[in-house]
Amino acid sequence: MAAPGFTAPKRKAAPRKKSAGRAQQEWNGGSYGAPQPGRPVETPGQCRTPRCGTKADALDEADPALAGWTRAGVYGSREPDRVRCSGQCAAYGVALAELRLTAAARRLVAARQERADV
Repeated sequence: MAAPGFTAPKRKAAPRKKSAGRAQQEWNGGSYGAPQPGRPVETPGQCRTPRCGTKADALDEADPALAGWTRAGVYGSREPDRVRCSGQCAAYGVALAELRLTAAARRLVAARQERADV
């Protein structure tokens, strides 16, 4: 026997509406079943865009073909600043540059973090 107050009367479920098959076909273009594979996406570091990842000092930044590109670098890194074609490639480049910080730069970063914690 259930404790008083814990036995709620059972409700009947509301009747379901018939699904509008036409609306579903418009939403997914009439497709059904397993989804189709998407377009191939390049992994950063394997970008095939010409000049992506080139040292920034080797390029003329006034070149109109580089409009919208990103110059990515980290102070204190052994990795030189490089020009990247997209934000995703730039984020990859910054991550690489952070991994290649010099020992002196790592000590400075650690000291700043210690001061911020105090």
